[in-house]
Amino acid sequence: MNPSEPGAWQRTSPFAILFFIGRTIKSFTRSLIQLVATFGALAVLIERNPQVALAIPAGIVAIIAAGVLQYWFFRFRIEEDRIHIHQGVVRKTALDLPFDRVQGINVERSLIDRILGLVTVSMDTAGSATAEGQLPSVTSELADDLRGRIRAHRPVKTADRIADDERAGEAAGEAEEGRGRERSPGQVILRLTGGDIARIGFSNRNLVVAAAVLGLFGQSIDFAEERLRPILESAGEAFAGAGALIQVLVVIGFVLVGLGLVLFGALLRYHGFTLWREGTAYRTRAGLLTQREVVVETRKIQQLTLSHNLVLRLFRRHRLRALPAALLPNQGSADTPGLQIAEVLEVPLLQGPEAEDLRKSVFGREGDALTLLPRSAGFKRVSPHYIRALTLRISFTLALVAVPFLTGLLRDRGPGEVVLGVFIFWLASILPAALVGWVRWRRQGYLHDGDGLASRSGFLGRKVDAFLFRKAQSVTVVQSPLQRRKGLATLNVQLACGPLSVPYIDLGVASRLRDYMLYRVESSQRRWH
Repeated sequence: MNPSEPGAWQRTSPFAILFFIGRTIKSFTRSLIQLVATFGALAVLIERNPQVALAIPAGIVAIIAAGVLQYWFFRFRIEEDRIHIHQGVVRKTALDLPFDRVQGINVERSLIDRILGLVTVSMDTAGSATAEGQLPSVTSELADDLRGRIRAHRPVKTADRIADDERAGEAAGEAEEGRGRERSPGQVILRLTGGDIARIGFSNRNLVVAAAVLGLFGQSIDFAEERLRPILESAGEAFAGAGALIQVLVVIGFVLVGLGLVLFGALLRYHGFTLWREGTAYRTRAGLLTQREVVVETRKIQQLTLSHNLVLRLFRRHRLRALPAALLPNQGSADTPGLQIAEVLEVPLLQGPEAEDLRKSVFGREGDALTLLPRSAGFKRVSPHYIRALTLRISFTLALVAVPFLTGLLRDRGPGEVVLGVFIFWLASILPAALVGWVRWRRQGYLHDGDGLASRSGFLGRKVDAFLFRKAQSVTVVQSPLQRRKGLATLNVQLACGPLSVPYIDLGVASRLRDYMLYRVESSQRRWH
């Protein structure tokens, strides 16, 4: 694996077998729910037929064999201006990636990689939300050599790129990373402290998931009570009625264990989180055991999203995501063999002023009147008729969901009584649906200037999406029957990272925004990615 000899086909480190085994497992279990369902179904089958347990070692051997075969057929070759990657056992794929298309290199180090001085390199291109080229378990020297070749083959700056650099400002250049030493960052923007990581853990929605998983062990309360009762009863009458006390203690223990799990998970993922700027790119690095680096060029950022839930609102903190250009539905699929989903640049915790500084840094001199802060007085509320539309939508949805339950409860009654029951339920749901619609209407809003638009939404939490007009891919104005009667419309904007809409605004305002946005797209000399 000598980086000084371009043109020769090379293999990665044999430890890449672990990477391919992990990728094989992920391809079968794409989510935690699928994984739990798989183990649950397997447990039921083993209980009914113990011979099914023999399939477990066979499955493990098959997964290991798949990882070994993927490693064996994985080859890459570095040339002067491009990299070739060949992979696949049954379905062969060949990637020819010119260096001038690469906008950033993301680096991930597992615990084993950090011990052995290896890294997993993902190369991110301009018009894609996927890491098109990925080299698992290669040496730091090869990663540094590859990074240097990519920098050397960056295309010559055009006028729009020079303007981007001037708007972005100059930052400290990159220093080479050698084995056993850290890269010297450019302009450090943000570092998370231990208290910040604890706030992330407390605000993590996985806390609810952990509580639900631990709730499955509720039957163990009786077991714990039987084991701990003699110990407490031996203390005398002071522990009279200890059964209830034991149950309370066990429940508290479950809650503490769940809280500890999410806090430990936040520590593993965000330990040492640092955000810094290197020229026109933003880089994050975080992780305790597995260290991950994500790089996104400013030009590729299509949209900034600032959000917070109830817990983050109490902490007066936000989460910021910089969404890059994504694959559109007609351009391909993220599940294409050989392509891995690229990382989104995410700042898991920051304060409002820090978010505004980042917005100004990313947007440069454009969008000065925009804001990411949801409490800003500059947001205009949409039409109150939005409440009526939400009320009807939510109440009808609740009625449809309740039909099977009401049919089961009234199965001994006639069809007319069942229909009457559904109708009464729908009438009863109108008031809570109207309350939900009113809250969402208060959260909904938008503001714009001559360069971009910011849209606010939310229910319990709040979210603000901001983008520049020149990033738009398409803009449409649509009207429902209710909107036509009231002279309203919904503005739909398709960005390279996904859709964004502003509902129930004046038809004239929506039409003028659409026309001006399309004009800015056509007249802009700057690239959208």
